Amino acid sequence: MSQEIPTTGEPGRGPSLRRLWFRAWALAAGAGAFGCVYFLVRQHFKDGIWRFDLTLVNKSLGVAALLLLALSMTSTGLNVLGKRNGRRVVLRKYYGLVGFWTGLAHAAADHWLLPAAGVHPEGGIEDPHADAVALAALALFALMAAVSNDRARMRLGTVRWRKFLRYAGTAGLVLAAAHATLLKGASWARYVRTFSSVLPSLSLPVVLFAAAVLLLRLVVWISRGRKKA
Repeated sequence: MSQEIPTTGEPGRGPSLRRLWFRAWALAAGAGAFGCVYFLVRQHFKDGIWRFDLTLVNKSLGVAALLLLALSMTSTGLNVLGKRNGRRVVLRKYYGLVGFWTGLAHAAADHWLLPAAGVHPEGGIEDPHADAVALAALALFALMAAVSNDRARMRLGTVRWRKFLRYAGTAGLVLAAAHATLLKGASWARYVRTFSSVLPSLSLPVVLFAAAVLLLRLVVWISRGRKKA
């Protein structure tokens, strides 16, 4: 999850670890709160009711997790293409880790908290294929979190460690976006055809952002390949 950067900062240089963690968790909380309000308003336009329940929180957690994971992989590409000094690249580790924990909370709420409260996820029982894809994504991000430290980097070797994080992160983001697409693809298509609910599901723009991040990573790989050639 650290994406090619050291996991410990140099004393007196750059933001403190506490500040980095705070910024990542603050973004997660802000994204989750915005998602709750957005889904509440969208539900009113769509169904004509004002009702706040755990399903809105659950959906907001999923959207926030995908947003953070996509953001964690954005800085490398922007840094390479923009030829910046990379001072903000350090945030990607913390965005990635907080995104993973937020996604884990979403999975726990979806499969344990909601059923325990007698509430079903929106749309009823989830697609088993979507569940399998989500589990694979969580497994990849869990492995990335486990090796996101200097000890793992030293054991694996910097080159191998970086390659693992790069490819696992890309595959994990693809799987996370695929999970959202399997669950909400029909809703997105219906919205594009009819615009019946005024506001689209918040997952649609976040998945489009994740797709843009993946495209950016492809551009960076092509650019690096040309430089090596």
